[in-house]
Amino acid sequence: MMIFLKTSFSILMLFFTVSGLYASNDPISKLIIRTVSSSPLKHGQWSFTVLDTDSKKILYSHNSQMSLAPASGLKLLTSAASLELLGPDFRMRTFLEYDGEVSPDGSFEGNIYLRGEGDPTLGSNEMPGVLPLDSLLEFWSLKIVNTGIKLINGRIIADDSYLDSRWLPGGWNWIDIGNYYGAGTSSLCINENLYYLYFKPGKYVNAPAEVLRTEPRIPGLQFINRMKTGAEGSGDNGYIYGGPLQFIRVLRGTIPAGVKEFSIKGSIPDPPLFAAQALNSALENSGIRITGNPVVLRDKNKVAMAASREQIAVIFSPPLKDIIYRLNKRSVNLYAEQLLKIIGKKVKNLGSSQAGIRAIVEWLEENDINSDGLLLYDGSGLSRSNAVTTRMMVRLLAYMTSRPTFEAYYNSLSVAGDPEDIGYMKSVGRGTAAAENVRAKTGLIDRVRSHSGYVRTRSGRLLCFSMIANNFTGSYRKIDRLHEKLMIALAELP
Repeated sequence: MMIFLKTSFSILMLFFTVSGLYASNDPISKLIIRTVSSSPLKHGQWSFTVLDTDSKKILYSHNSQMSLAPASGLKLLTSAASLELLGPDFRMRTFLEYDGEVSPDGSFEGNIYLRGEGDPTLGSNEMPGVLPLDSLLEFWSLKIVNTGIKLINGRIIADDSYLDSRWLPGGWNWIDIGNYYGAGTSSLCINENLYYLYFKPGKYVNAPAEVLRTEPRIPGLQFINRMKTGAEGSGDNGYIYGGPLQFIRVLRGTIPAGVKEFSIKGSIPDPPLFAAQALNSALENSGIRITGNPVVLRDKNKVAMAASREQIAVIFSPPLKDIIYRLNKRSVNLYAEQLLKIIGKKVKNLGSSQAGIRAIVEWLEENDINSDGLLLYDGSGLSRSNAVTTRMMVRLLAYMTSRPTFEAYYNSLSVAGDPEDIGYMKSVGRGTAAAENVRAKTGLIDRVRSHSGYVRTRSGRLLCFSMIANNFTGSYRKIDRLHEKLMIALAELP
């Protein structure tokens, strides 16, 4: 009897928690009760909050002030702060410069500089509106050839001094940082700081997989290959181990059998050096000889003043609103980490993650978005140490609805059930009221799954929601199904 009373009391308290403006027996409340009592969350933590943007009232709330890891859901905060603090039309620049003189015979005594201001899209083959790597190198080479230079008695120098040289947050996992999604930050990014590593799978399961090549070629990069062949259709289960400035990488895991070749993506050990090396090679292929080897200058005290250099060309990034679009749709960690540092540079005059975090926390406080329970260690959500509350997330989402930047922000989120969208919610809510209605940012790292965003009810009211699961058991798909049911139910509200 005592057990029955205790259970009944717990359920009753849950009803009080989630009732909001609705009766405790409405469909959402019932779904919340079923969700928190589901087997995947038996030993885990789950938080859920819904806010009405018109009334600014919380409609549903369960564990709304519990600090939980949001994974890539954190990008909602980084992208909102970027749009507000930098502006939707903000652009980053990359300069091609030189500091010597060209003689009539075409010999040049001096150095060529590539100076970056943190543009994460430079040379990207994925970002619309930018020159992909090969075209970028051709553009730079042509600009230098047009100066009349035929011989460079000097070097190609990558000026990496704009942002700090702490490439990675301290809390990132070793398993992540050699792979493309764990690429380090830099003042001079190139090709999204990644390369493709191609394998030839073996003829049977567990046979060694042969390394074929990288694209682009990274000078000096070596591999200790422990990669094996998995079953046909098993997909990418390969990992690249290695940190910044480490040119020996260890390969482990499996790539699938049954294909001629298979690629995974790794992080470039030293992107500024690679940029200088790639330009060096492109110039030599254009017939320009260079006497010195490419180098990187990171110490501001040792970098020649940019004011003493002559500008050959400048490349502008796409406007920030376009970068945010891809950042959130495709959940690009590098973009978020670069923007965090650029916020620090522009607001605090320090190009560090710590300065960016301070600027974001102050921005939240200035706009009355309660940041209690917020713990920030990066801008992308890759660190398991990050923590947010779903209450803060819905307050942030609601605040953005009143801002001129809202259209860019809203459009950057994945669209549920839209097969044409480039985000990660194409299969969510198909054929339901959530399809092409819910806009959300997803998050996923080890034992973390989150969905936060917007949904319109049948009467057109705009609701903000945030749901985060941590330390659950079973598959991510089970949590996805629980969250999908809640998104559909919210869309079906009157």
